[in-house]
Amino acid sequence: MTLQEEERIRKWNSELSGDIQIRLLVTEDKRTSKFSEFCKNLMRLAPKIRITEEKGEAKEPPAIQIGQTVRYHAIPLGTELEPFLEAISVLDNGFSRIPDTIRNHLEKNRLPALLKLYVSQQCPFCPVTLRQIIPLPATNEFIRLAIFDCILFSEMAQSDRIQSVPTLLLDEQFRWTGSLQLEELVEIITNRDPAKLSASSLEGMLKEGNASRVAEMMLDKEKLFPAFLNLLMHEKWPVRLGAMVAMEEIADRNPELAAQVIDPLWEGFHHVEDPVKGDIIYIFGETGNYEIAPRLETILGGQYDTEVKEAAKEALEKIEKKGYP
Repeated sequence: MTLQEEERIRKWNSELSGDIQIRLLVTEDKRTSKFSEFCKNLMRLAPKIRITEEKGEAKEPPAIQIGQTVRYHAIPLGTELEPFLEAISVLDNGFSRIPDTIRNHLEKNRLPALLKLYVSQQCPFCPVTLRQIIPLPATNEFIRLAIFDCILFSEMAQSDRIQSVPTLLLDEQFRWTGSLQLEELVEIITNRDPAKLSASSLEGMLKEGNASRVAEMMLDKEKLFPAFLNLLMHEKWPVRLGAMVAMEEIADRNPELAAQVIDPLWEGFHHVEDPVKGDIIYIFGETGNYEIAPRLETILGGQYDTEVKEAAKEALEKIEKKGYP
């Protein structure tokens, strides 16, 4: 941190109206120490900032979380410092710098949007894009923004095929490199087909307790979203649980729609671990559909773990009780 950056933080702190709390998400990633050091310096220079540490998932990258919607997977120095301070200031004064026309358009959005922005401390153009999109999560609760330093997290930049900065990704489907037309971004956010939402977007909704909303979208479209089917077989139990809750609601309200899950889940059944097998079988039982019964009987007579067989037995009993065709 340079002397100029320290002085800027001190001045910014003096302009805050009161204390502000943000979070440091610490993980097993070795780069967590860099984030801890920055946060200690930030609190030293800006006494009105309170930073609490929270343990993130082991394999996740460390981050500085601002509110519920913005995560900095970057040490915000150099050209990144000023937009970072502005993002925190929104928590202080509630003001986000965004045109009314765009604000009104965003208020109509009810779909989750995951924005991932790659920047670097030396890039002279990144602050422009940062200032454009940082107000969006403060304007619409369904928008999440993750900011990545492409040098610090070079492996993620490589995975996302980042060749220059700034580069913005939306739901792993849309990409902007260089200058950004905010109106175009907002137009795409608000007019996406929910059936094409990424697994990450749906997973975010499930983690936030919005399983019912996920179910409602599929019931409205009368279609099970492809990305959702993958979440039913996710290796992490909390993700599967959220997806299962959504499936339970679909099965209760539209058994024919729920039956669409049978073939894709059966196709994946033999490629997952036993705990996932048990949850897949549970979902089969929830559908109440006789179509799956012969396959469940093959599990009872096959070389499977006792708990998997017990789940198949319970599912068959549930199907018999529900009696759906």
